Formats: sequence, structure tokens, C-alpha cells
Amino acid sequence: MSLLNTVSKLLGGGESANRLRHHEDLLTTLLVMAWMVEARDPYTGGHLWRVSQFSRLLAQEAGLAKHDVARILVGGFLHDLGKISIPDHILGKKDRLTDEEYEVIKTHPEVGWRMLAGHPLAELAEASVRAHHETPDGKGYPRGLAGNDVPLDARIVGICDAFDAMTSTRPYRKGMPVAKALSIIESELGQQFDQVLGQRFVTLGREGAFDAIVGH
Repeated sequence: MSLLNTVSKLLGGGESANRLRHHEDLLTTLLVMAWMVEARDPYTGGHLWRVSQFSRLLAQEAGLAKHDVARILVGGFLHDLGKISIPDHILGKKDRLTDEEYEVIKTHPEVGWRMLAGHPLAELAEASVRAHHETPDGKGYPRGLAGNDVPLDARIVGICDAFDAMTSTRPYRKGMPVAKALSIIESELGQQFDQVLGQRFVTLGREGAFDAIVGH
């Protein structure tokens, strides 16, 4: 599913060709901002695309309507928008982050939301951008949301973001095998990851649904 083609699904029927093109142009401005984030850190190349694809598959497996799947696909691609504000020496650091540096990293969800706020299509990605690091146990950031207070989109994107982080190779470490990453997610169900969605994600992974996406 093309990211731009999701616009027509989100808008529903009855839209004129000119109006559809207008909304596609608006979506393109969001995607360009996201691509700028990846351009700053070549080692994360493909991260946004992979997270969006994992999110699409999980949303479909959860039985969500097509327009919800489309919205979550877009949110998955835009979730790290706020990282454009993170200094290069932190974003590209090859060693473990200090506590102070990690606090800077933790600002990216709210920064991303401030960048997005006011955009005509902001509602497509607000939950994913602002809450993808919130967790069911309330120990996430930036607002410490818990349980179902964490928006559905963010619960889906958060699982997919963590999975891609674990399975992606970085200059300072090799990505872990898919099976190990799935086992870690399974061990954190109900704590770091949503119980039901996380279990569905693990099942999909063990069925090989992500094999063509991991490392792409």
C-alpha cells in the first residue's frame, strides 16, 4: 500500500480529483519532513518504512477498518518526526547514551507533535508521534500514560518501533535474530507492550509475516 494512496482511503468516497490531489500534496509535506530525519542518520535508513509496514500488518491482523489501517500506516512512518531536533552528536552516538543525553532523546515525541500541530493532516499522526514511547505499565514517556490511556495507534507503532530497533544492525552492534526479538516482546506483554496486540505481533512474526521486511 503506497503511503500517498492512503489519502483516498482516509477521505472516503465523494472527493473530487482536485481535492484528493490537494490532500496528497499535504501528506507529501509530512513525508518529506520524515525523510529529513532519516537523511541525518544513514544507519537508520529504512527504519520509518519498516515500522510503517509492520504497523500496517499488525493493524490488519487486529481487524481494524481500512481507514484505520491507513492512518496507522502513516503514523508509523511519521512517528520519529521529532528526532530532527536531536543534536547530531547524540543522534549518531556509537556508545551508550549518558543519562543527560537520554533525557534529550526523550524530548522527541513532544517536539514531533509541536512540529505537526497546525498541519491540516495532523490528526493522522498525532497519537503515533506523541505517544509511541508510552507503555501499558505507565513507565513510558513523555506523559506516563498507562493501559488503555495509551492510544491504539501508539500501542501498535510502539511495538513495531521496538521490534525494528532490536532487529536492525547499527555501527556498534549487530541486529538480533527475529526469534530473540519476538521472545523479548513476549516477555514484556502487559508491561512495555500491549498484551493483546503484542501477542498478535509475536504470532505474526513466528509465522514469517515480517521476514521480507526485516533488514529491508
